[in-house]
Amino acid sequence: MIGKLKTLPLLLQNMGWRAFRFRLGYELQKRTGLLKRNFPVQTNFSPAVSLHQWQQQGGRFFFLSKEKLPRFPLNAKALLTLEAEVHQIKRGNILFFNAFALPLGTTYNWTTNPDTGYQYNPAQHWTEINDLDPANGDIKYVWEKSRFTFLYPLIRYDLHTGHDQSAFVFGQILDWIDKNPLNSGPNYVCSQEISLRVLNWTFTLYYYKNADALTEEVFTKIIHSIYWQVKHVEHNIHFSRISVRNNHAITECLCLYLIGLLYPFFPESERWKEQGRKWVEEEGLYQIYPDGSYLQFSMNYHRVVIQLFTWAFYLSDRNNDYFSDALSERVRKSLQFLYQHQDLVTGHLPNYGANDGALFFRLNSQNTAIFVRN
Repeated sequence: MIGKLKTLPLLLQNMGWRAFRFRLGYELQKRTGLLKRNFPVQTNFSPAVSLHQWQQQGGRFFFLSKEKLPRFPLNAKALLTLEAEVHQIKRGNILFFNAFALPLGTTYNWTTNPDTGYQYNPAQHWTEINDLDPANGDIKYVWEKSRFTFLYPLIRYDLHTGHDQSAFVFGQILDWIDKNPLNSGPNYVCSQEISLRVLNWTFTLYYYKNADALTEEVFTKIIHSIYWQVKHVEHNIHFSRISVRNNHAITECLCLYLIGLLYPFFPESERWKEQGRKWVEEEGLYQIYPDGSYLQFSMNYHRVVIQLFTWAFYLSDRNNDYFSDALSERVRKSLQFLYQHQDLVTGHLPNYGANDGALFFRLNSQNTAIFVRN
């Protein structure tokens, strides 16, 4: 206890008064159970949105559907690489941190740390989970598959070959929903992880908008989960906006904005869209410096932010809902900053700063590892 008290002045110095006061209050609510009340584990409310209604009236995405995308062949080497990765995914060998695959198997429960074997309790409320216990291992090993970035190789394979992957893809999403009760277990601990999962599910829904596997029952189950996961993000948004203020905050604010934009049927959609746009503006102008550099001083996280703003600007433009000229100019300089550091032959950037291999929306097979680490 004395040791923890000695760290308080250092925390105050690093965080500032506003973030320090917020964090103290947040931890107090968490430890007393007050925070838990804002995140129900059971609810009778489900948004009244039909599959047909969403198909006809949802927001405009990067593309209309799978059928509207041009199909073009890959060269033989690239296709073999993609086929190998799809084969590994279906065997349960999932790429971790864009570096190596781990053998999770085909019956993975989504809550076990594959690095240590520790299994979190999927029925335990997320506010009660100790995610920093060294004996449990790094919780990012649990979160990695639950981001659903592994869906992109399957979608790309579908696009390039015409081999429909929708049944497997929706099967994975439904399995996650069944094994991760609302606001319970390790996959609800981090709102950024929730945001990424919802965005990647959204990409999948739009691609397979007209697939036979997307039945009314499947859509209803997924849309119910998306709605309540975004409710979670909204109720916990100030943790990242005040206490963290890095790429986590941009991801979560972007999630609110885009879900409000693309799913206008939710009762909170207009509020999510307006608040999300406002906060994306604030975070972008705060986190990207005037010269285009990024406050986390990491090429990897800088790339993360560029990908997030690619979603933000393209989809806002598609839906006639624009960001400010000031933010546009700041992001343009940020992209130019990366370009000036890029090797024009390989496309590589210096491995400068923190790098956990984060790549949220992987639409190519560049540097993809297909070996499996035992």
